[in-house]
Amino acid sequence: MTTLYVREYGTGVGLNDGRIQVRRKGKILQEIPALQLKRIVMMVPASITQQALHFMMDRGIEIAYLSQNGNYYGAFTRGDGNHVLYRMAQFKKHGDTRFRLQLSKRFIEGKIANMLLIWKRQKRHNNNGKQLKQLHEIQQRLQSAKTLDILRGHEGAASVIHFHLLRTALQGDWYFKQRIRRPPPDPVNAMLSLGYTLLYSRMSSTIQLHGLDPYLGFFHEIKRGHAALASDMIEEWRVPAVDALVLRLVNTHQLKPADFRKDKKGYTMSKPALEKFATAFEARLQKLGSTPNESTDPVAGMAGQVRQLQRVLLNKQKKYTAISG
Repeated sequence: MTTLYVREYGTGVGLNDGRIQVRRKGKILQEIPALQLKRIVMMVPASITQQALHFMMDRGIEIAYLSQNGNYYGAFTRGDGNHVLYRMAQFKKHGDTRFRLQLSKRFIEGKIANMLLIWKRQKRHNNNGKQLKQLHEIQQRLQSAKTLDILRGHEGAASVIHFHLLRTALQGDWYFKQRIRRPPPDPVNAMLSLGYTLLYSRMSSTIQLHGLDPYLGFFHEIKRGHAALASDMIEEWRVPAVDALVLRLVNTHQLKPADFRKDKKGYTMSKPALEKFATAFEARLQKLGSTPNESTDPVAGMAGQVRQLQRVLLNKQKKYTAISG
């Protein structure tokens, strides 16, 4: 299944002879067999014909709206009214303070494990033994955390170390001092923001399609307009799906600082760079999705993670297992 990225201003999306087409001034810019389409990512304002919209809703094809510098606006996703039991279990477990803490620990354990994994692979190229030791120590302290706030403190400390290591691992003329969400003050932050936003929108829709409430999280607090559960569940995906990808694109010279431009909203990618990043991101997700984790779900990827959470919420599985990248 394929993701279609719409990046050209003044375009329209339509359905013609079994194919989804992106057109501008009568010219076909992109085309894909409709039955192969899984989602559309709209990164510029574009129109969608009613025929195409009906087809997408009928097939459960997600339409996500993002800005070019990685801000998430929202998505159209067909819901399913047959999953009431999952939501009832989710709301019940949310009220269980001990469950929230234990599940949140599993999310953050997975995140830090993936940090350690990427930097162990880089160890022969970098003098990062001190930082690896610090990450190990934080990982060991997770289980003794008595509250979510303490756990969040550990996660924040690990992230500071991780982004320091990312900065030192970048080769060439790339400036990256620290992680800043918006506006992205440099090209590296722009890539990280876009990648995380793509993860967040994908996970939000996957959660909704599987009958859970994406806005009721366990690690992240409830906040208006924020899909807290999606943020919970992408914690373990950030490093293998985005950070490792950014490092590879930079250090293999597939992207260069000149591929980015700066405006009042920060840095954004040129069209060719955006196409390269999106293609690499989709390939990376596909690779991660083909590697089963240690849970009982035979299907890995985001859908497998959500189904695993469903089993945990219904007490059909004892522990949640994070992905490993």
